[in-house]
Amino acid sequence: MRALRYILPLLTAALLLSSCRTISTARKEKDRQEESDRLVHTLMEEAPVNELTASLSFNLQGTKVSGQLRMRRGRSIQISASMLGLMEVARIEFLPDMVVVMDRVHNLYSVCHYADIPYRNELGLDFEVVQALLWNRIFSPGSESMNDAVSNLRLQPVAQDGTISIKDKEYGYTFLTDGKSRLDAVSKTGSTFRFNMKYTDFTALSGKWQFPLGLSIDVITTKVDVNAAIKMSSVQTDNKNWSDRTPVTRRMKQVTLDELLDNLNL
Repeated sequence: MRALRYILPLLTAALLLSSCRTISTARKEKDRQEESDRLVHTLMEEAPVNELTASLSFNLQGTKVSGQLRMRRGRSIQISASMLGLMEVARIEFLPDMVVVMDRVHNLYSVCHYADIPYRNELGLDFEVVQALLWNRIFSPGSESMNDAVSNLRLQPVAQDGTISIKDKEYGYTFLTDGKSRLDAVSKTGSTFRFNMKYTDFTALSGKWQFPLGLSIDVITTKVDVNAAIKMSSVQTDNKNWSDRTPVTRRMKQVTLDELLDNLNL
């Protein structure tokens, strides 16, 4: 009986400590989940501007050209390439329902849908995905709402250098972030291809919004490897007077995308 007098308080204290530890672990897990949700929402939120234009310097497979980028959120993305910074030679436009490619030298153009783009099904490629990649946002292809997209994203444990990986459970994209509001890289590996996009040279636009002035894109397939580096300058976020879709003149002839790319030697 005398022994019980000492054992019972010890057992009670042990149970209380165990309970406190369980509650503490649950609280930490809840805090970690809330922090993860905040990070995902921050990286999925729309940019604080509706429009962005910039001068571009391309290095495509060792060939250097200049050009221009125009983006109007939810409506149009236009990328043009120029010769000697004067004459536009090619243009690609991503629109919500189609992709238009123009060969200005030979007066040719091609119209295709996202479903016709190689590896589209594996990448979940559509206007929203292309837009997110260029605006430095994370995404989950095919999601109908923010909550739907968040439910498809899973955070990995924080690395020793503080970086955090976010996995898209539906399509297998991996988003690498510094743990703040910057997306450093996007990658995806399929059975016959590997896609990787890295962001560099972040600068503050429209207050504290961080936007990358440097992009590097690597697409490795069983048939061809594509490497491109893009540098931006003269970035502006004020609204300008440009058309969402470039008008096609009567002199331009519609051809297949393969024919157009052959003429451009791409």
